[in-house]
Amino acid sequence: MPSVYILLTRTDTLFVKALHGATRSRYTHVSLALDRGLERMYSFARRREAMPLPAGFVQESLYSGVYGRCGGADSLLLELPVSEKAYRRIERRLAEMQRQKARYDYDVLGLALAGMGIAHERPGRYFCSHFVAETLQEAGALKLPCHPSLVRPQDFTRLRPLRVVYQGPLAYAGGRAAAAAA
Repeated sequence: MPSVYILLTRTDTLFVKALHGATRSRYTHVSLALDRGLERMYSFARRREAMPLPAGFVQESLYSGVYGRCGGADSLLLELPVSEKAYRRIERRLAEMQRQKARYDYDVLGLALAGMGIAHERPGRYFCSHFVAETLQEAGALKLPCHPSLVRPQDFTRLRPLRVVYQGPLAYAGGRAAAAAA
């Protein structure tokens, strides 16, 4: 049975510090990976390291950008076993979004609405946890307790059947997870 991986992090950018100050959550960002080594990892985040906006659908790397600079950031890697069918659906959605990435933008308004507990849908607009939650739900990989737009990064720590495969400094998340699989 295949698995997908959910990486939760909290880096030291100004945007993250403000978000952490508002939510007091241990983790403020979530990414979805198709492999345990985190080589094919996606989220909604900044497109340029130096500025929080513009932001949108991005392929992330542990070795460059904000993650490359924040190797000591707190991280938690979760594994979600999925059916072959769900894995293929997730893979197809990510490939299509990658091909059409210019059509997707970060949903700043949606993030504010989620903070007030207001569910919403804005075509082509997501924030990180909304994107991951909706992708998993639509693929039939995970049943959510609420609308995907209301899921926060921290909520993934309480969802089953996700299980922890690594917790610690971000720089070791991919390597430790890959080594543990061997």
